[in-house]
Amino acid sequence: MLDFSFTPSQEEYRQTLRRLALEKLLPRYAEGDEERYPHEQIREISAFAEEFWRGREDEWDLITCGITAEEVARGDFNCVLPSLGRPYHSQFLADFSPAQHERWSDDLATGREMIALAITEPDAGSDMAKLSARAERRGDGWVIHGVKNSVSFLDAGVFYVFARTDPKASGWQGISGFLVPRDTPGLSFDPYDDLGCRAIPRGTLRMEGVEVPGDAMVGPPGTAFVRISRFFDVNRAVIGLKCIGAALQSVAETMEYAGKREAFGRPLSANQGVTFPLAEGVTYLDHARLGCYRVLWMRQSGIPCQHEGAMVKWWAPKTAAEVIHKCLTLRGHYGYSKALPLQQRLRDVIGWQIGDGAEEVMKLLVVRELGTGVATS
Repeated sequence: MLDFSFTPSQEEYRQTLRRLALEKLLPRYAEGDEERYPHEQIREISAFAEEFWRGREDEWDLITCGITAEEVARGDFNCVLPSLGRPYHSQFLADFSPAQHERWSDDLATGREMIALAITEPDAGSDMAKLSARAERRGDGWVIHGVKNSVSFLDAGVFYVFARTDPKASGWQGISGFLVPRDTPGLSFDPYDDLGCRAIPRGTLRMEGVEVPGDAMVGPPGTAFVRISRFFDVNRAVIGLKCIGAALQSVAETMEYAGKREAFGRPLSANQGVTFPLAEGVTYLDHARLGCYRVLWMRQSGIPCQHEGAMVKWWAPKTAAEVIHKCLTLRGHYGYSKALPLQQRLRDVIGWQIGDGAEEVMKLLVVRELGTGVATS
Protein backbone atom coordinates (compact mmCIF):
# COMPACT_ATOMS: atom_id res chain seq x y z
CA MET A 1 0.00 0.00 0.00
CA LEU A 2 1.00 3.62 -0.41
CA ASP A 3 2.40 5.29 2.69
CA PHE A 4 2.11 9.07 2.99
CA SER A 5 3.41 9.29 6.55
CA PHE A 6 6.73 10.55 7.87
CA THR A 7 8.86 8.26 9.99
CA PRO A 8 8.70 8.85 13.77
CA SER A 9 12.08 10.61 13.61
CA GLN A 10 10.97 12.81 10.72
CA GLU A 11 7.77 13.75 12.55
CA GLU A 12 9.71 14.63 15.69
CA TYR A 13 12.10 16.69 13.57
CA ARG A 14 9.20 18.45 11.83
CA GLN A 15 7.48 19.45 15.07
CA THR A 16 10.68 20.62 16.75
CA LEU A 17 11.80 22.53 13.68
CA ARG A 18 8.46 24.29 13.40
CA ARG A 19 8.72 25.51 16.98
CA LEU A 20 12.26 26.71 16.31
CA ALA A 21 11.18 28.47 13.12
CA LEU A 22 8.29 30.29 14.75
CA GLU A 23 10.16 31.21 17.93
CA LYS A 24 13.59 32.07 16.52
CA LEU A 25 13.17 32.89 12.83
CA LEU A 26 9.77 34.53 12.39
CA PRO A 27 10.42 37.46 14.78
CA ARG A 28 13.49 38.38 12.72
CA TYR A 29 12.06 37.70 9.27
CA ALA A 30 11.48 41.39 8.53
CA GLU A 31 15.19 42.09 8.95
CA GLY A 32 15.68 40.48 5.57
CA ASP A 33 13.89 43.36 3.90
CA GLU A 34 16.72 45.53 5.16
CA GLU A 35 19.10 43.40 3.07
CA ARG A 36 20.56 41.63 6.10
CA TYR A 37 21.76 38.15 5.22
CA PRO A 38 20.55 35.79 8.01
CA HIS A 39 23.94 34.27 8.91
CA GLU A 40 23.09 33.63 12.54
CA GLN A 41 19.69 32.08 11.85
CA ILE A 42 21.05 29.78 9.13
CA ARG A 43 23.85 28.54 11.36
CA GLU A 44 21.34 27.90 14.17
CA ILE A 45 19.06 25.80 11.95
CA SER A 46 22.02 23.90 10.48
CA ALA A 47 23.46 23.17 13.94
CA PHE A 48 20.07 21.90 15.13
CA ALA A 49 19.78 19.53 12.15
CA GLU A 50 23.35 18.26 12.53
CA GLU A 51 22.73 17.46 16.18
CA PHE A 52 19.27 15.98 15.64
CA TRP A 53 20.39 13.51 12.97
CA ARG A 54 23.68 12.54 14.57
CA GLY A 55 23.68 8.75 14.96
CA ARG A 56 20.72 8.28 12.61
CA GLU A 57 22.18 9.68 9.41
CA ASP A 58 20.50 6.94 7.36
CA GLU A 59 17.16 8.64 8.08
CA TRP A 60 18.44 12.06 7.01
CA ASP A 61 17.22 11.92 3.43
CA LEU A 62 15.62 14.01 0.70
CA ILE A 63 12.19 13.76 2.33
CA THR A 64 13.73 15.35 5.42
CA CYS A 65 15.13 18.14 3.22
CA GLY A 66 11.56 18.77 2.09
CA ILE A 67 10.44 18.98 5.71
CA THR A 68 13.23 21.47 6.36
CA ALA A 69 12.17 23.63 3.42
CA GLU A 70 8.51 23.65 4.43
CA GLU A 71 9.01 24.34 8.12
CA VAL A 72 11.87 26.85 7.91
CA ALA A 73 9.83 28.86 5.38
CA ARG A 74 7.14 29.33 8.02
CA GLY A 75 9.67 31.35 9.95
CA ASP A 76 12.04 32.95 7.47
CA PHE A 77 11.66 32.21 3.77
CA ASN A 78 15.19 33.40 3.04
CA CYS A 79 16.83 30.90 5.40
CA VAL A 80 15.63 27.83 3.53
CA LEU A 81 18.14 26.98 0.80
CA PRO A 82 21.32 27.39 2.91
CA SER A 83 19.75 25.32 5.73
CA LEU A 84 18.78 22.19 3.81
CA GLY A 85 21.71 20.14 5.08
CA ARG A 86 23.83 17.27 3.87
CA PRO A 87 21.29 15.23 1.86
CA TYR A 88 20.51 18.26 -0.31
CA HIS A 89 24.16 19.10 -0.78
CA SER A 90 24.98 15.49 -1.60
CA GLN A 91 22.76 15.98 -4.68
CA PHE A 92 24.11 19.40 -5.59
CA LEU A 93 27.74 18.46 -5.01
CA ALA A 94 27.46 14.91 -6.38
CA ASP A 95 30.17 15.44 -8.99
CA PHE A 96 32.72 17.16 -6.77
CA SER A 97 36.14 15.54 -6.64
CA PRO A 98 37.46 14.29 -3.27
CA ALA A 99 39.63 17.42 -3.02
CA GLN A 100 36.66 19.69 -3.81
CA HIS A 101 34.57 17.92 -1.18
CA GLU A 102 37.32 18.31 1.38
CA ARG A 103 37.60 22.02 0.67
CA TRP A 104 33.92 22.96 0.51
CA SER A 105 31.40 20.32 1.61
CA ASP A 106 31.42 20.79 5.39
CA ASP A 107 31.27 24.58 5.20
CA LEU A 108 28.43 24.50 2.67
CA ALA A 109 26.39 21.84 4.46
CA THR A 110 26.57 23.62 7.82
CA GLY A 111 25.79 27.11 6.55
CA ARG A 112 29.23 28.53 7.27
CA GLU A 113 29.67 29.18 3.57
CA MET A 114 27.39 29.60 0.57
CA ILE A 115 27.75 28.51 -3.06
CA ALA A 116 26.10 30.36 -5.95
CA LEU A 117 25.07 28.66 -9.17
CA ALA A 118 26.08 30.85 -12.11
CA ILE A 119 24.37 29.59 -15.26
CA THR A 120 21.93 32.25 -16.53
CA GLU A 121 23.21 34.90 -18.93
CA PRO A 122 21.65 38.03 -20.45
CA ASP A 123 20.90 36.13 -23.68
CA ALA A 124 20.69 32.62 -22.23
CA GLY A 125 18.16 32.00 -19.49
CA SER A 126 16.55 28.58 -19.51
CA ASP A 127 18.03 27.97 -22.98
CA MET A 128 21.50 26.79 -22.01
CA ALA A 129 22.29 26.04 -25.63
CA LYS A 130 22.88 29.79 -26.11
CA LEU A 131 25.47 29.98 -23.33
CA SER A 132 28.25 32.36 -24.39
CA ALA A 133 30.59 32.36 -21.36
CA ARG A 134 33.76 30.55 -22.39
CA ALA A 135 36.70 28.90 -20.70
CA GLU A 136 39.94 28.58 -22.61
CA ARG A 137 42.86 26.34 -21.83
CA ARG A 138 46.01 28.02 -20.52
CA GLY A 139 48.71 25.61 -19.44
CA ASP A 140 47.28 23.31 -16.78
CA GLY A 141 44.42 25.68 -16.00
CA TRP A 142 41.59 27.63 -17.57
CA VAL A 143 40.77 31.29 -18.24
CA ILE A 144 37.09 32.23 -18.02
CA HIS A 145 35.40 35.15 -19.75
CA GLY A 146 31.71 36.02 -19.62
CA VAL A 147 28.77 37.57 -17.82
CA LYS A 148 26.22 35.81 -15.63
CA ASN A 149 23.05 37.52 -14.52
CA SER A 150 20.32 36.65 -12.00
CA VAL A 151 22.94 35.02 -9.78
CA SER A 152 21.37 34.39 -6.37
CA PHE A 153 23.65 34.52 -3.31
CA LEU A 154 25.89 37.09 -4.94
CA ASP A 155 27.67 37.28 -1.58
CA ALA A 156 28.69 33.61 -1.80
CA GLY A 157 32.17 32.38 -1.01
CA VAL A 158 32.35 30.26 -4.17
CA PHE A 159 30.62 30.35 -7.55
CA TYR A 160 29.71 27.26 -9.56
CA VAL A 161 30.25 28.75 -13.02
CA PHE A 162 29.11 27.16 -16.28
CA ALA A 163 31.16 28.01 -19.36
CA ARG A 164 31.69 26.56 -22.81
CA THR A 165 34.99 24.68 -23.03
CA ASP A 166 34.47 23.20 -26.51
CA PRO A 167 33.77 25.99 -29.00
CA LYS A 168 33.00 23.42 -31.70
CA ALA A 169 30.23 21.78 -29.70
CA SER A 170 26.64 22.89 -30.21
CA GLY A 171 23.63 23.14 -27.95
CA TRP A 172 24.14 22.10 -24.37
CA GLN A 173 27.15 19.97 -25.18
CA GLY A 174 30.67 21.20 -24.55
CA ILE A 175 29.68 23.07 -21.37
CA SER A 176 31.74 22.57 -18.22
CA GLY A 177 31.37 23.64 -14.61
CA PHE A 178 34.05 25.36 -12.51
CA LEU A 179 34.38 26.27 -8.85
CA VAL A 180 35.54 29.87 -8.65
CA PRO A 181 36.27 31.28 -5.16
CA ARG A 182 35.00 34.79 -4.53
CA ASP A 183 38.46 36.30 -4.10
CA THR A 184 39.64 35.13 -7.55
CA PRO A 185 41.03 38.10 -9.54
CA GLY A 186 38.86 39.15 -12.48
CA LEU A 187 35.49 38.75 -10.75
CA SER A 188 33.21 41.75 -10.28
CA PHE A 189 29.70 42.04 -8.89
CA ASP A 190 26.68 44.21 -9.64
CA PRO A 191 23.81 43.63 -7.16
CA TYR A 192 20.16 44.14 -8.08
CA ASP A 193 17.54 46.03 -6.09
CA ASP A 194 14.92 43.27 -6.03
CA LEU A 195 11.26 43.43 -5.05
CA GLY A 196 11.55 40.44 -2.72
CA CYS A 197 14.05 37.99 -1.23
CA ARG A 198 16.06 41.06 -0.33
CA ALA A 199 18.05 39.19 2.32
CA ILE A 200 19.62 37.11 -0.46
CA PRO A 201 21.76 39.32 -2.71
CA ARG A 202 21.13 38.69 -6.41
CA GLY A 203 22.81 40.30 -9.36
CA THR A 204 25.33 40.14 -12.18
CA LEU A 205 28.66 38.33 -12.03
CA ARG A 206 31.28 39.50 -14.52
CA MET A 207 34.36 37.46 -15.34
CA GLU A 208 37.24 39.05 -17.19
CA GLY A 209 40.28 36.84 -17.59
CA VAL A 210 39.46 34.77 -14.51
CA GLU A 211 42.20 32.17 -14.09
CA VAL A 212 41.42 28.90 -12.31
CA PRO A 213 43.52 25.74 -11.95
CA GLY A 214 42.65 22.55 -13.78
CA ASP A 215 41.25 20.95 -10.63
CA ALA A 216 38.60 23.69 -10.40
CA MET A 217 36.57 21.85 -13.04
CA VAL A 218 33.65 19.81 -11.68
CA GLY A 219 33.37 16.42 -13.35
CA PRO A 220 34.60 15.54 -16.86
CA PRO A 221 34.77 18.38 -19.40
CA GLY A 222 31.70 19.10 -21.48
CA THR A 223 29.22 17.27 -19.20
CA ALA A 224 28.01 20.04 -16.88
CA PHE A 225 24.50 20.35 -18.30
CA VAL A 226 23.67 16.66 -18.02
CA ARG A 227 25.00 16.54 -14.48
CA ILE A 228 23.28 19.62 -13.11
CA SER A 229 19.96 18.72 -14.74
CA ARG A 230 19.71 15.75 -12.36
CA PHE A 231 19.73 18.21 -9.47
CA PHE A 232 17.04 20.49 -10.90
CA ASP A 233 14.23 18.05 -10.04
CA VAL A 234 15.23 18.07 -6.37
CA ASN A 235 15.57 21.83 -6.30
CA ARG A 236 12.19 22.39 -7.94
CA ALA A 237 10.47 20.26 -5.30
CA VAL A 238 12.31 22.12 -2.52
CA ILE A 239 11.31 25.47 -4.02
CA GLY A 240 7.71 24.31 -4.14
CA LEU A 241 7.75 23.22 -0.51
CA LYS A 242 9.25 26.43 0.79
CA CYS A 243 6.59 28.45 -1.05
CA ILE A 244 3.92 26.14 0.37
CA GLY A 245 5.32 26.50 3.91
CA ALA A 246 5.12 30.29 3.68
CA ALA A 247 1.54 30.09 2.39
CA LEU A 248 0.38 27.62 5.07
CA GLN A 249 1.80 29.83 7.80
CA SER A 250 -0.07 32.78 6.28
CA VAL A 251 -3.30 30.77 6.40
CA ALA A 252 -2.69 29.82 10.03
CA GLU A 253 -2.15 33.46 10.99
CA THR A 254 -5.22 34.58 9.05
CA MET A 255 -7.45 31.94 10.63
CA GLU A 256 -6.27 32.96 14.09
CA TYR A 257 -7.11 36.58 13.27
CA ALA A 258 -10.50 35.63 11.82
CA GLY A 259 -11.40 33.75 14.98
CA LYS A 260 -10.73 36.77 17.18
CA ARG A 261 -11.95 39.64 15.00
CA GLU A 262 -15.68 40.39 15.17
CA ALA A 263 -17.75 42.10 12.50
CA PHE A 264 -21.52 42.61 12.58
CA GLY A 265 -21.79 40.80 15.90
CA ARG A 266 -19.94 37.59 15.11
CA PRO A 267 -16.37 36.40 14.42
CA LEU A 268 -15.08 36.79 10.88
CA SER A 269 -14.47 33.03 10.84
CA ALA A 270 -18.23 32.49 10.91
CA ASN A 271 -18.51 34.05 7.45
CA GLN A 272 -18.15 31.69 4.49
CA GLY A 273 -16.87 34.57 2.41
CA VAL A 274 -13.79 34.59 4.66
CA THR A 275 -13.26 30.90 5.37
CA PHE A 276 -14.20 29.30 2.03
CA PRO A 277 -11.37 30.98 0.07
CA LEU A 278 -8.94 29.75 2.73
CA ALA A 279 -10.41 26.24 2.53
CA GLU A 280 -9.95 26.28 -1.24
CA GLY A 281 -6.40 27.55 -0.90
CA VAL A 282 -5.42 24.89 1.62
CA THR A 283 -6.88 22.21 -0.66
CA TYR A 284 -4.73 23.37 -3.58
CA LEU A 285 -1.68 23.69 -1.35
CA ASP A 286 -2.14 20.20 0.05
CA HIS A 287 -2.17 18.67 -3.43
CA ALA A 288 0.88 20.68 -4.47
CA ARG A 289 2.62 19.62 -1.26
CA LEU A 290 2.04 15.94 -1.97
CA GLY A 291 3.37 16.44 -5.48
CA CYS A 292 6.57 17.97 -4.15
CA TYR A 293 7.18 15.13 -1.72
CA ARG A 294 6.48 12.65 -4.51
CA VAL A 295 9.28 14.21 -6.57
CA LEU A 296 11.71 13.88 -3.66
CA TRP A 297 10.64 10.27 -3.09
CA MET A 298 11.07 9.47 -6.80
CA ARG A 299 14.50 11.06 -6.95
CA GLN A 300 15.55 9.22 -3.79
CA SER A 301 14.26 5.96 -5.29
CA GLY A 302 16.16 6.49 -8.53
CA ILE A 303 12.99 7.07 -10.57
CA PRO A 304 13.18 9.73 -13.33
CA CYS A 305 11.03 12.71 -12.34
CA GLN A 306 11.73 15.65 -14.65
CA HIS A 307 8.08 15.71 -15.69
CA GLU A 308 6.85 15.71 -12.09
CA GLY A 309 9.48 18.24 -11.02
CA ALA A 310 8.40 20.64 -13.75
CA MET A 311 4.75 20.31 -12.71
CA VAL A 312 5.33 21.20 -9.06
CA LYS A 313 7.76 23.99 -9.95
CA TRP A 314 5.12 26.00 -11.82
CA TRP A 315 2.10 24.95 -9.75
CA ALA A 316 3.33 25.29 -6.16
CA PRO A 317 4.76 28.87 -6.25
CA LYS A 318 1.75 30.10 -8.26
CA THR A 319 -0.70 28.57 -5.80
CA ALA A 320 1.25 29.81 -2.80
CA ALA A 321 1.32 33.37 -4.16
CA GLU A 322 -2.44 33.31 -4.76
CA VAL A 323 -3.16 32.01 -1.24
CA ILE A 324 -0.87 34.56 0.43
CA HIS A 325 -2.48 37.31 -1.62
CA LYS A 326 -5.92 36.23 -0.40
CA CYS A 327 -4.68 36.21 3.21
CA LEU A 328 -3.32 39.72 2.71
CA THR A 329 -6.61 41.10 1.36
CA LEU A 330 -8.59 39.41 4.15
CA ARG A 331 -6.54 41.43 6.63
CA GLY A 332 -7.49 44.68 4.89
CA HIS A 333 -5.08 47.58 4.70
CA TYR A 334 -3.28 46.29 7.80
CA GLY A 335 -2.31 43.24 5.76
CA TYR A 336 -0.99 45.59 3.08
CA SER A 337 1.30 47.24 5.62
CA LYS A 338 4.73 46.17 6.75
CA ALA A 339 3.37 45.54 10.23
CA LEU A 340 2.53 42.00 9.08
CA PRO A 341 4.76 39.53 7.21
CA LEU A 342 2.17 38.85 4.50
CA GLN A 343 3.39 41.46 2.05
CA GLN A 344 6.99 40.29 2.46
CA ARG A 345 6.05 36.65 1.97
CA LEU A 346 4.11 37.54 -1.17
CA ARG A 347 7.05 39.41 -2.66
CA ASP A 348 9.46 36.63 -1.71
CA VAL A 349 7.33 33.85 -3.20
CA ILE A 350 6.71 35.70 -6.47
CA GLY A 351 10.46 35.64 -7.13
CA TRP A 352 10.33 31.84 -7.23
CA GLN A 353 7.69 31.86 -9.93
CA ILE A 354 10.67 32.95 -12.04
CA GLY A 355 13.81 31.54 -10.43
CA ASP A 356 14.99 28.06 -11.46
CA GLY A 357 12.68 28.06 -14.47
CA ALA A 358 9.68 30.25 -15.20
CA GLU A 359 6.16 28.85 -15.43
CA GLU A 360 6.17 28.83 -19.22
CA VAL A 361 9.41 26.84 -19.41
CA MET A 362 8.10 24.28 -16.91
CA LYS A 363 4.96 23.82 -18.98
CA LEU A 364 7.09 23.20 -22.06
CA LEU A 365 8.83 20.39 -20.18
CA VAL A 366 5.46 18.92 -19.22
CA VAL A 367 4.21 19.14 -22.80
CA ARG A 368 7.38 17.51 -24.08
CA GLU A 369 6.73 14.55 -21.81
CA LEU A 370 3.14 14.30 -23.00
CA GLY A 371 4.40 13.91 -26.55
CA THR A 372 1.84 16.21 -28.12
CA GLY A 373 4.17 17.34 -30.85
CA VAL A 374 4.16 20.95 -29.63
CA ALA A 375 7.38 22.67 -30.73
CA THR A 376 9.78 23.39 -27.88
CA SER A 377 12.58 25.09 -29.75
